[in-house]
Parts: sequence; structure tokens; C-alpha cells
Amino acid sequence: MVYLGIFIFVVCLIAFFRKKDTKAREDAQDAFWERETRANHTRRQDISGLPYLTIPLDRLPIGTFDHPDLIACEDTLKALSSEKILNLSNQTNTDLKLAYGLANLEALSGYDQNFATLCRTLVSYAECLLKLEHPEEAQTVLEYGISCGSDHSQNYRLLADLYRSQNASDRLSELRKHAEDLDSPMKNAILKYIGE
Repeated sequence: MVYLGIFIFVVCLIAFFRKKDTKAREDAQDAFWERETRANHTRRQDISGLPYLTIPLDRLPIGTFDHPDLIACEDTLKALSSEKILNLSNQTNTDLKLAYGLANLEALSGYDQNFATLCRTLVSYAECLLKLEHPEEAQTVLEYGISCGSDHSQNYRLLADLYRSQNASDRLSELRKHAEDLDSPMKNAILKYIGE
């Protein structure tokens, strides 16, 4: 008889938590769709004052070395320098629509894609410079990547390796501070790689 009471209690407890979980999921879904509906009805906002990035071509080692892989990266950077570039990686499409209107979403997505291309290109450029034994130039490229907000883990790893090879613990500490400010799924892995 005691076991039957315990069994009924456990079944009721499971049913209670299942219903509570279902209700929480339904509430979250309703909130999402309500927010999405609001976002889809937000009027176009002025996006001319956003913090667009400018690629400092004169500060990068462009044209210094003659190698096809370097030239390909440099051509990409030159092409990007005439495009609008925004780091919007920490905002969802719904966030963007709410802030700037549905009509701006396509343009903003393109500017964010330009940022992703910039980050990938900077890492490829630095890797090629390192392969060709030009660490100072690679460091310049990687430091620019960090300064513009790259969350590309390889950018942090390569720069950390360069700082370690120079015994530059102060720069490594500064790099760690940048990594701590990241809003990226790779943040913990990057911090672990950089170390204390």
C-alpha cells in the first residue's frame, strides 16, 4: 500500500513538471512570435551613423611581398575596403529588424557578411605571411583583426603564439582582456589557449 502511494506521488510529480515545462516552452514560443511580429512591422531607420569599419590598407603590408596567395588576400582586402562593413555578430535578425526595420535587414546582413569575410581573409593573410617567414607583418595583420572586433579563434591563437615567441607577457595579457570581452561560443576555448 505504501509503494502504491509513492508510485502515485511520483507519477503526479512527473506530470506536474512535464506540464510546467510544456507551459514554459509555449510561453517562450509565444514571446518569440510576438517579438518577431513587432520586428516585422518596425519602420526603416537611418543606418548611416552605424560604426562602419574602415580597412587601413596603408597600415597593412599590402604589396610588400610578391606571392600569389598573399596577392589573393590583398585583392580581397582591397575590394572590401570600398564596401560597408559592420560587426553584427552578437545580434539576431529579429534584433536588427527591431532596431533598424525590416527594410534594412538585407543590407545589414550584407555588411555583416563583409565583416565575416574580412576576419577570414585577415587570418588567411597572416597564415600565409607566417608560412613565408614574415612574423612582424603577420602580427600587424592579426592585431588589426583583434582591433576591429574579430572573434575568429585562429586570429587569437596565432597572435598568442607570436606573443609567446617574443616573451611579450604584457601583450598576451592585453590579448586575454580582448578575449574576455568576446560574445562568442569560442570565447572559453580562446581563453584556455591564451592561458593565464
